[in-house]
Amino acid sequence: MSQHQIHYEVLNSRNTKENERHWAIEVHATQRELQTFDESGYLVREKLFQGHDLKRLRNALDQLEERERETRDDAVSNKRGWGFIPRYLMDKEPVFLELLKFQPVLSIARAMMGPLVRLRGLSARISYPGEDHRQQTPWHQHLRVISNPLPPWFSRPHCLDALIYLDDLNIDTGPVSIVPGSHNWLDREVPTDAYEPIAEEVEICVPAGSAVLIHGNLWHRALPTLKTKRRMLILSYTPTWLRKSPHGGPQPEDGLTKSFLEEADLEEQMLLGVGGYS
Repeated sequence: MSQHQIHYEVLNSRNTKENERHWAIEVHATQRELQTFDESGYLVREKLFQGHDLKRLRNALDQLEERERETRDDAVSNKRGWGFIPRYLMDKEPVFLELLKFQPVLSIARAMMGPLVRLRGLSARISYPGEDHRQQTPWHQHLRVISNPLPPWFSRPHCLDALIYLDDLNIDTGPVSIVPGSHNWLDREVPTDAYEPIAEEVEICVPAGSAVLIHGNLWHRALPTLKTKRRMLILSYTPTWLRKSPHGGPQPEDGLTKSFLEEADLEEQMLLGVGGYS
């Protein structure tokens, strides 16, 4: 995988320390890939996790699924059909906390949004075999806060969501379908509860351990999971000043990130929502 380096200087007179003011980012992508990502709203990264690393993620999610079985059963029976979506994964399993500074994703987030980014969340979605609408998701986007008309000082929200698939993404598990460039559609919104194909859409299939990086406002949907359970992680980053995701209820009081923050360095604190503001 080709890489290149970006040097940032944060123009804030309060930043007197070198590691607060100057950033050297080793980006896990080419400049051309970043340009294409900007234009299309998505970037595919195949087999980021393989072998033992992939197995650890699968095992951790399977254990979490078993512990939260009652919540899972309630979610799967819900007619909304989004499957089981456990949240706050970094507070629940150490292996997920290791993804906090996962450079193949974090470095691209910083290349697209600057050095001051924070974790918006790490959640998962587990979809189970079935043939009705309960096993797929409608067209949706993740940052639904665009005003029409746009005011003169409109601040457009940006977010990088890495959809990390722990199982092969194919017709049996349900491909992800995206509409390239739709993250730039600032004059329209996603139709409610719509599952029908859109002319511009692209279906993506990737091997297990791969990630599909998307802008948070890219239109996308998950096709039906027909034969095999599909496990997916959603690793998200935003600028530090954008508040964290409101979904999933309160953060666990005894979560792993609480004790981790006690000895975290400046970068880790910022990634977990402490600092990085004007």
